Amino acid sequence: MKQPVNWAKIRKAFGVTREKAYFQSAGMSPLPRQVFKTICKSYEKIYLDGDENWPNDLEQVGALREMLGRHINTGGQNVHFLNNTSLAFSMIALSLKKVFGEGFNLVSLEDEFPATNVPFEYQGIQMKYVKPEEGRYSVERIMEAVDEQTRGIVCSYVQYSTGFRLDLAALGKAAREKGLLFMVNATQGFPFFPVDVETMNIDVLTASLHKWGCAAHVGSLFFTTPAFRERFPAPIAGWLSVLPPPNDFIPTAKGEPLHIYADAKQYNFGTINFQGLLGLKTAFEFMEEIGWENIRKRVLELTDRVISRLMQIEEVEILSPHCQSFEQSGIISLDIKGHNNAECVSFLEKRGVITCVRQHRIRVSCNIFNNRSDINRLVDGIRGFISEVQMVD
Repeated sequence: MKQPVNWAKIRKAFGVTREKAYFQSAGMSPLPRQVFKTICKSYEKIYLDGDENWPNDLEQVGALREMLGRHINTGGQNVHFLNNTSLAFSMIALSLKKVFGEGFNLVSLEDEFPATNVPFEYQGIQMKYVKPEEGRYSVERIMEAVDEQTRGIVCSYVQYSTGFRLDLAALGKAAREKGLLFMVNATQGFPFFPVDVETMNIDVLTASLHKWGCAAHVGSLFFTTPAFRERFPAPIAGWLSVLPPPNDFIPTAKGEPLHIYADAKQYNFGTINFQGLLGLKTAFEFMEEIGWENIRKRVLELTDRVISRLMQIEEVEILSPHCQSFEQSGIISLDIKGHNNAECVSFLEKRGVITCVRQHRIRVSCNIFNNRSDINRLVDGIRGFISEVQMVD
């Protein structure tokens, strides 16, 4: 019989909880102690031994690719790492333009974070934006925007400002039936919420890992299908993305034809920060031990508790869709009616309660280390802000 999760023990692993009520994981999750130690130890090895451990680090990063691949139901040969989502989608935009030329469009969502749309707009690709209905995006409404020139749909799994979680399986099915590419920014959903690139018919997926990966700025997971890479190969190359001769790992020949890897290593343009990735491996092992279903349940329970408490405050309006659990995430967007939300965020910060402003609203994001005490501090802080402003008025 499985033992219940000791959330108090898990909370102690996060140093941020000692003094702060931290509700800003949608900006960047803090590190658990295990990850901090792994990163420090990895840099210490470079300090003491220089390059000696590089082969082992390379092997460990290969194991991480396999681990992340399993998490999204694919093989490690289909995933790699890039600096961030903007770079990943810039690669895709360049590849699409090379194949489709001019005169095509992509369908996206109006609430998207700029990393999802800027790379395509900068390349002159027409973007058609679907408007939300009470913070939601239905598959039907998205597909209504598709026309004869549409070549794909690019959207986020979870909207960064409202926390709305899209039905990727239904949208991916609809896209596949229309012969459209399905490109997903999973940054605010990965790895907590389920992603299955096979059943969801996802062609391209990117996820910046500093949000919910609990490993700081380590870059972005980047997935592409073999069929996508064959049709839309990487538009740029580096020394590690090109096949070397049989007797070497470096393509030293000059003036000869170059051939990129068929697998996701074609996006491995050069050396990357193994130290951060080793920390990410520890973070994933830490979270796998807790259990993904336990994590999802915990985050949604905390989110529900925050919403329930805040709805008791007359001046607070919850703007995130929250009636059904399948559309929820760890993000809550709220407005304090008749008050300045940015001032409230500053008021809370001075009291050790960390939130942020997005789209002129207060964004609160719950993580596995949060507890009732944190929620009490948040709610009491918002009440205190409202009372103080009303006294001044």
